Amino acid sequence: MRVRPAVFLSFLLYGAAAAAPPPDLPGEELTDRQVFQQKRSRGDASAAAIEDAIAKASRTERSWLEGAMETWNAPPLYMQQATDGTIIPYGKGGIFVPTYTETNSEPEVEIFDLKDSLIASIQPGRTVALEPGEYRAMLGSGSRQQRIVKNIRVEEGAAQPLVPDWSGLVIDVVDEQGVALKGEYELVRIDEFDPYGRGYGASIELGETVKAWVLKPGVYKILGVGEGYNTLTNFVTVRLLPGELTTFLLIQDPSDFRIRGGGTIHLTPTAKLTSNWLFGINVGINAQFNTEVDHQADLTTSTFTLGGLLDAWLLYRKKPVEWSTRLRLDESINLTDEHLENMVNNPDRLLMSSIFIWRILNWFGPYARVESNTKIFDTKIKRSSESGFCFTDADYVFDESIGLAGLDTTQVYTVEPALSPFTFELGAGMNFDLTTWRYFEAKTRLGFGCAYSRYDDRYRVIEGNKVKYGSEDSLSQKLLVLNSIVLFPETRVNILEIGPQASLGATVRIGSLGSAEGEIKLFAPVLPEQRLTKPDVELSGTLSWRLHRSLNLDYTYRQNLKRPAELDEPVHTSAHGIWLRLHYSSQ
Repeated sequence: MRVRPAVFLSFLLYGAAAAAPPPDLPGEELTDRQVFQQKRSRGDASAAAIEDAIAKASRTERSWLEGAMETWNAPPLYMQQATDGTIIPYGKGGIFVPTYTETNSEPEVEIFDLKDSLIASIQPGRTVALEPGEYRAMLGSGSRQQRIVKNIRVEEGAAQPLVPDWSGLVIDVVDEQGVALKGEYELVRIDEFDPYGRGYGASIELGETVKAWVLKPGVYKILGVGEGYNTLTNFVTVRLLPGELTTFLLIQDPSDFRIRGGGTIHLTPTAKLTSNWLFGINVGINAQFNTEVDHQADLTTSTFTLGGLLDAWLLYRKKPVEWSTRLRLDESINLTDEHLENMVNNPDRLLMSSIFIWRILNWFGPYARVESNTKIFDTKIKRSSESGFCFTDADYVFDESIGLAGLDTTQVYTVEPALSPFTFELGAGMNFDLTTWRYFEAKTRLGFGCAYSRYDDRYRVIEGNKVKYGSEDSLSQKLLVLNSIVLFPETRVNILEIGPQASLGATVRIGSLGSAEGEIKLFAPVLPEQRLTKPDVELSGTLSWRLHRSLNLDYTYRQNLKRPAELDEPVHTSAHGIWLRLHYSSQ
């Protein structure tokens, strides 16, 4: 049958019209999200619960490493690897080891092949180029048995990063006023009572940085030097988590390095001014009023204390340059019975310091520093049960010329004027890390320094047994001295010394058997008196033997020799210490 073209075209147009979709319905279609938002806005409890669950799930989906990297002082892992300039030759691969800190203060990482042969040693934050194959990376602090071992396969043409599931620990040591202190402490893992050795703070004013510990996650005990591992005094603890850098503040007494406290707090939190400038400030004020009434004696005693702290700092950090300036004012007013003449200021300190460091290389860099330290108010001492204050002359002979029979019965006596003592120090030099091997480390510092100190006329409290008497019949004077505070006069003195400074420190580790550490510091002024052959010397050394897993033997030696021309006799002291420590726990 023959079909006409007009009829065929009519059938095609009808089919196309029948296959077209129907027209859209009137109105706007609501999505699931819009319906959910409507329920949420009407206070629907189920919708609120769903939204909270979604938000919680989104937070927990973040990997543990992303959260851990937020604790680092260094950039994140991917940024470190992207900025590392190590070139991998054709046909080789590499291993990238991230760093937690920016000051290159972590122990080196050693790379071994499967035959236990040492292939390379690198500083964290760098890539090492290797032939494709299987390797072991050994990293961390402590002896070989205490270090962390990571197995890794190197592929050609790529740098494989080590996933940082170890822990980092930086312990900043300060005194009770928050000033950096080169103290000493010992670090022990609690669950195994495994000692990792001694650690030290840093002399920030000399361009030193605190060394970081790289450890297995766990709970660690920070002990005062010489304490037993089971001690319940003179210690603090810290828990280290995988992949995290923990900054720990350790407060010690400068006189004996006894631990006064500690915690994971930042002493100098900072805020950014620009990408390289940071600043921070702490301001604190406290006031206390107390009244005590003795009804039997009809006696009322009132005390008022007002304290204030101002701590401000400004930092500039842009590799390889670091510059920091700090101003600290710490004051306290103690008033008894509303008598201004009995006001005592303690503490009373004004400190300004500034240091510039240029880290040309990881192991070398110059530094320059300036620091001044003084106080604002008169220094006063207050008597309690004593009869008063008695005095001696410059030869320690009892002095009757002040007051009645040489006795001052005031409640408070001024022993030193305001702005005294005043010290100013200026110095510059070079820091060298000579070696950073696992078994042997050595560093030295060479510089030139200037130290000025001014002490105005003042009094010093002395023991009564030093007092001499002008006559044999001195029983009344001896009784007076016995019940008084004895003051010895000291005249104004200015001490200015200029000369070279040097220090050398070394650490030797013999596996897990023991270690030896030592440091010597020299200051040889050339002005106002040339003392190159008679320098001031500070010497310290420590020997540690691990006789058994539960038995340690330590020996320490300290010597201090200072002989400025202004002193009649040099200051020369030394100390020895031996500790045999047995520890056991049923853990």
